[in-house]
Amino acid sequence: MIKLIPIGKVDKRIIEELVKPLTDIFRDAVEIGAGLDILSDSWNLKRQQYLADSILDSIPDPGHRESHLGVLDVDIFAPGLNFVFGEADALDKKAIISITRLRQEFYGLPSDEDLLKERILIEAVHELGHVYRLKHCPSSRCVMHFSNTLRDTDIKGWQFCPVCQRKLAL
Repeated sequence: MIKLIPIGKVDKRIIEELVKPLTDIFRDAVEIGAGLDILSDSWNLKRQQYLADSILDSIPDPGHRESHLGVLDVDIFAPGLNFVFGEADALDKKAIISITRLRQEFYGLPSDEDLLKERILIEAVHELGHVYRLKHCPSSRCVMHFSNTLRDTDIKGWQFCPVCQRKLAL
């Protein structure tokens, strides 16, 4: 089972709209869990961003045959990177995605809800792919390809390439 966990202030509709596609893609039950607050110690004043690892650590460890995906709407980073769209811990079977930089408005562009929903799904599938022990893929069209930019996310889409599909064995 995949449990979606809202973290901080995030539009509940965004979480609800992930349930069906993630159920279909991973062929597993998906449910929405209790929300969490963002811990203040994950805030980096100098960078004006939240540390992804700190937020990821705040998610409760999933039970047996379960994984957790936290969804939040704040700007996050990882050491050595300017920002990240998400972060995963395959050993603990949990991940997070941030929708902040997936929004057109973040870049001064007009809002596009359909594009936002697609990007959120792509990043959710990507991070859950890591939870299911997949690595980054060299195929630019595979959801497991590393996204260095939002353009990379838009190019790859939400589907696994045949090689990653076999590794996932779905």
